[in-house]
Amino acid sequence: MTQVDMQSSEQEEDLRLLRESARTLFDRAGGSGRSRKLRDAGGEFDPDMVRELGEAGVFGVAVPEEQGGLGMGLAAGGVIAEEVGRVIAPEPVVATIGLGLGLLRRLCPEHPKLEQLVGGEASLAVAWQERGPGGASADATCRYADGKLTGGKAWVVGAGGTQDFLVVAEADGGPVLVLAEASADGLVTTRRAQADGSSLGELSFSGTPAAELACGAAVQGALSEAVADATALAAAELVGLSQRAFEITLDYIKTREQFNKPIGSFQVIQHRAVDLNVMCEVAQAAVREVLMRMDGETDASIRARLASRAKARAVTAARKVTRDAIQLHGAVGYTDEFDIGLYLNRALVLSAWLGDDAYHRRIWFDAREEEGAAQ
Repeated sequence: MTQVDMQSSEQEEDLRLLRESARTLFDRAGGSGRSRKLRDAGGEFDPDMVRELGEAGVFGVAVPEEQGGLGMGLAAGGVIAEEVGRVIAPEPVVATIGLGLGLLRRLCPEHPKLEQLVGGEASLAVAWQERGPGGASADATCRYADGKLTGGKAWVVGAGGTQDFLVVAEADGGPVLVLAEASADGLVTTRRAQADGSSLGELSFSGTPAAELACGAAVQGALSEAVADATALAAAELVGLSQRAFEITLDYIKTREQFNKPIGSFQVIQHRAVDLNVMCEVAQAAVREVLMRMDGETDASIRARLASRAKARAVTAARKVTRDAIQLHGAVGYTDEFDIGLYLNRALVLSAWLGDDAYHRRIWFDAREEEGAAQ
């Protein structure tokens, strides 16, 4: 066995142990039933669970060791994201690992918020997108001057339960990253409900005090890298969600009887189940490969293209698996009593976040065409 093979084997073992640990943690907390309870209670997520995840090292998996993390890379973040998807955990784990920590570790690794976020001692939502007049995304117009923010931000994940906001705004010298308290004067947060019971935040700033953390071209570069990370991790979350939705459906067709036989004994049902299983396996393999490659890739454009490839594949699989799962459940699949509906709704929300499959396919094919033209 070569040294590379030994390193690969050791990494696979580390990821396996991480997966088992994360699954045990989420199962002990209540699995998918916890998500239903929080949704019915009208809550966003559980701060105690955030602290427990931080203490278990979940948030620090992709943060370098010298910055207080585990230094296991994006592939380890993908393992966590898959387990989040399996139990449709309401905590913004992917947004924290990909966006919040992604920005802090690249731009201001010495800031105390980094350590607090890794340890689960604080929550932090990233506000970087803006809504245009027609409702679509628009260029940044949110301004930062004289220590204060004016303007607005849209589609902020985790806004309902956060303590602080990382805001990407425009200043005279270019883009800036600032930190604003959720309770700061002049900040109004509006929650917009989503299909899965969670919400996205719409922020309005009117002379809101904020502290500058970084400025210049480095901010835009770090944001692009962080968005690529979050996109790939969202794909991993969709993979975990798809796998669990398929498992739930498989258990159902093995026990649901029609004409005194389990419906899973009918050939047409078996064929559909095999197709769904293949989609899950292919999506899982593709996304895991992308995460491994992104860990070793330094070219930002290639990393973004890889992330788009992963998201497109995962969205296609998740939509197909969850919709077919509802059909295979029959009429009861549309009732709130059955968990499969929770997975469908979460798949719809995750599929749209950071771009759907059509959006990311365009990015992938445009990049391929540019490569061909350059050769």
